[in-house]
Amino acid sequence: MKCHQCNTDYYGPDIKGSTAYFVCLNCGYCYEVENYHGFAKEQIIERIEKAFSGVVLGNGVGLWQAQAIDDYETVSEQKRARAKDEKEQWSKLSGAELQRCHSSLSFFDADGMRFHLPAFIIESIKGEVDDPLFHLTSLDEYGSSKFESMSPGHKKAVSEYLIWCLTEDEYTYDQHEIRKALQSFW
Repeated sequence: MKCHQCNTDYYGPDIKGSTAYFVCLNCGYCYEVENYHGFAKEQIIERIEKAFSGVVLGNGVGLWQAQAIDDYETVSEQKRARAKDEKEQWSKLSGAELQRCHSSLSFFDADGMRFHLPAFIIESIKGEVDDPLFHLTSLDEYGSSKFESMSPGHKKAVSEYLIWCLTEDEYTYDQHEIRKALQSFW
């Protein structure tokens, strides 16, 4: 991770309780991450897989069904799209499918979000899909309703992903929204 002031690489953090303090040896800037766990990519992926293991789609809105909704397809077309949706194992969804249907995140109901979110998170960590951060941090009444069917274990895994994002340079510009979402929801 790089310093937010002078762009020098941080040395490992000093951890006090559950807060990590990254202090720049060049300029002295201190960057603080609360609830820090220090997970590597592989560990975050493992935690997401474990937390969402066994989750099925059920009656939730599916990936291709949501895409049909986004494309203003008729109810009949939405049903046809639903027929090709994966419903049992979210881990079978490919990065290519998820990226093709990335806008589906906006059209999932709570059960659809619970089923698809782990696949989107994992594939985004792998660099195969655009990250789902907007949907995890835009938590007005409608946005937060998409997470109503998540268990405390699901939410904990998502919060660990968000905390991990705070330590990654590619999410520097998202940090304010991530922190706000962690404090108010996750």
